[in-house]
Amino acid sequence: MPTTRAHSLRKSAQTELNVLKLIQAHPSISRVELAREARLSTAAITGIVSSLNERGLLVEGGSPAVNVGRKRIGLSLRPELGCVIGVDLGTFNLRVAVTDLNGRPRAIRQVHAHMNVGRLEVLKRCFSVMRELLEEANVEASSVLGVGVAFSGVIDVANGKVLSYPRLGLAEDWKNTPLQTIIETEFGVPCVLEDSVRAVAITERTQGAGRDFTDFVYVDVGMGVGSAIFINGSLYRGCNGSAGEFGHITVDEAGPLCCCGSYGCVEALASGSRIIESVKLALEKGVSSKVLQLADDVPDNITLEMIAEAAEDRDSLSFRTLSEAATHIGAACADLVNLLNPEAIIFGGALFRASPKLLLENLSRLVRHRAMEKSANEVQLLLASTKSDAGALGMARIIASQAINNL
Repeated sequence: MPTTRAHSLRKSAQTELNVLKLIQAHPSISRVELAREARLSTAAITGIVSSLNERGLLVEGGSPAVNVGRKRIGLSLRPELGCVIGVDLGTFNLRVAVTDLNGRPRAIRQVHAHMNVGRLEVLKRCFSVMRELLEEANVEASSVLGVGVAFSGVIDVANGKVLSYPRLGLAEDWKNTPLQTIIETEFGVPCVLEDSVRAVAITERTQGAGRDFTDFVYVDVGMGVGSAIFINGSLYRGCNGSAGEFGHITVDEAGPLCCCGSYGCVEALASGSRIIESVKLALEKGVSSKVLQLADDVPDNITLEMIAEAAEDRDSLSFRTLSEAATHIGAACADLVNLLNPEAIIFGGALFRASPKLLLENLSRLVRHRAMEKSANEVQLLLASTKSDAGALGMARIIASQAINNL
């Protein structure tokens, strides 16, 4: 009998935890919606919600009615339960977000990462920004329940390590860095480490264009190239957490050397950094372009946005460079369509924010041309709807979900 009772209590506690996580994932969810998501009766949900309310975990408020009629009461986690910090440490930018456990931002900031100054200085600056943002959000350090960090490199999620940061001159500085342990020691709270593209994709899955799909691929093209794969609504990591290396699909065996050691990868041919370098090299060879004028005649000032603006203004060099990049991305996407048969491929990152129409039109044609007809006709090719802070918000959501276990 005691064993049966203990099992029943454990089962009840797990059910309550599952309901709490559903509320956290869907702030302002109604009881009817919650019952449907949890696959429980409305009577069972009413009892569970009452129990969670008694412990001060929930707050109730209005949520929009689906049809004309009585306004439904939405359920969210009580904001006073605590806050989390989401960090996205990228090649060029450092983004930090302080949110409550519902994912609602209290403060967000973006600054230059300055990765070239070295790991110790980068982390020192990162910690300083995190503390400044807590002060700006009027959040006591004791209220922070965890830190989620996204990093643009090769990550060992299980052990919380940066295995490598494949950027010229910086690889050794970040090799085998126990970043999770460093942050836990600095702030005294749990930390989780994740790949930056996956962090963005999680926000896209919950708040962006991915909300309507269970099987899709998110492709991110910025200074690097990466992806995240969702199968049955869940992030697919592979046997050791390395799934999604879209940037290292070979599309031209005679292409340039990639930072991974192979030749002709998507990243080596179509990343933002490659596009900028290609334009600069053409300018050095005397090719005329409106980009130079936009950059005030300083090639080092050239950005993706300038190249996209020049392409829109019918600049041949810019248009050709972006079209070639789209061709390489499209070739790799055709392989994804044939291999995974996804409902959608969603494109985000700095490159697609800079030149969405031109890129999507070009790679759409290539996917239709190269992928198997049935899959190519059914897959939707879409632009991401989230903003540049999606990585930081994604990490805040991940660590908030883990913090729920301790409530």
